[in-house]
Amino acid sequence: MIRDRMGVDVEATEHLATFYLDREEYGVEVKLVQEIRRLTEITPVPRAPSFIRGVINLRGRIIPVVDLKKKLAL
Repeated sequence: MIRDRMGVDVEATEHLATFYLDREEYGVEVKLVQEIRRLTEITPVPRAPSFIRGVINLRGRIIPVVDLKKKLAL
């Protein structure tokens, strides 16, 4: 509990964007999330590490797509 300006106890709340990795739920503070996008076509990258699924074009920028399940060995 925290106290507000009037000295009254109030419950702190968090706003999280949540997602699942291998049946485990994770959360990130919403204010740290820039954007949530639907999956688009991923272009494979030859000789990339196994956890790199490929790249996507996001408004003219090439962005790597990381498979967190593989990267974190889940």
